[in-house]
Amino acid sequence: MYSIDAYDSHGQLKPSGLLWLSMLFSARGWGAFVMAGASQAQGANLLQLFFPQTQSLYLLMGLGLPAVILMWLSGLRHKKNKIVNGLWRYGRPILLMTYALDVVLQVYHLTLMRGAFSWPAAVTLLLSLWLMAYLVRSSRVRHTFAN
Repeated sequence: MYSIDAYDSHGQLKPSGLLWLSMLFSARGWGAFVMAGASQAQGANLLQLFFPQTQSLYLLMGLGLPAVILMWLSGLRHKKNKIVNGLWRYGRPILLMTYALDVVLQVYHLTLMRGAFSWPAAVTLLLSLWLMAYLVRSSRVRHTFAN
């Protein structure tokens, strides 16, 4: 069904580039946190700039935690590791649930802003909806999480 390049050395379907992108996008709170930590003295100022309310960062990090765990588990998969494979099978519904919660939170923030247009908010919402649709419709994602 897929080319030989799509499989890893253990014979399992590798996550596609778009699936990696969707997991990275879901883990964007962790990326901001790591970048702020790497910039040392200006880290608090950077976090304050992007996340004026710290609970927004904490919520985003909480929603990104399943994606971080799935990225880690993708490297541990092989036929004999039944625990990791069992956890991996639940990855797609978990990612879909986190994207749904993320969209709900983004819509909530839009209502708090009374519908004021913001390019970053619009692009983030559009990307979230598009990547969520990809996770729902892609047969490659279904097959990746099935084995």
